[in-house]
Amino acid sequence: MPSRRLLAEIASREAGQCFAGNSQKAGPAIEKYLSTLRNALNANAETSKYSDPDVGFDWCGAFVYYCCLEAGFRFSPKPDPRYRYTLGAVPAWRNWATRGGFFHPSNSLKPEPGDIALYNRACSDQPLDHIGIVLQAAGGGILSAEGNFANRTGIVLRNPSLIDGYVRLPELLNFPTSL
Repeated sequence: MPSRRLLAEIASREAGQCFAGNSQKAGPAIEKYLSTLRNALNANAETSKYSDPDVGFDWCGAFVYYCCLEAGFRFSPKPDPRYRYTLGAVPAWRNWATRGGFFHPSNSLKPEPGDIALYNRACSDQPLDHIGIVLQAAGGGILSAEGNFANRTGIVLRNPSLIDGYVRLPELLNFPTSL
């Protein structure tokens, strides 16, 4: 049975490898993350360009989705077919978790290992621009396992002011494909 604790362990291991993408945010080191979303991105954009392993994209959501799958969680890379984006985009994680009742604003709970942190303006001047997996509360913030942090995996100490909220996945084996 999947668990958030296992999710945190897998994310920590993956992030600790310091895998890096190439200048196109693609490449063999990170393809295992990218491949989890390629078919959904193709279907969503009505294209086949994402089938090309040389085509990259912002991959923080792909890293988190890969870790969820490795931990045994099963849900679609586009869990809400009515929503514009796949889980390659951080707003899709928030939309899905809000609709499912497992999104929690940052000030509403104490983060636990395996929670998924959604960030505002962590990598750009945009809201909901980055995502990571909580390893532990630390120094007033969180220690987070992340992909596509400067185009590589890593473990990052995050200031709580950047955190929009948390996705706390229910400890269930499978989620419905849509809500």
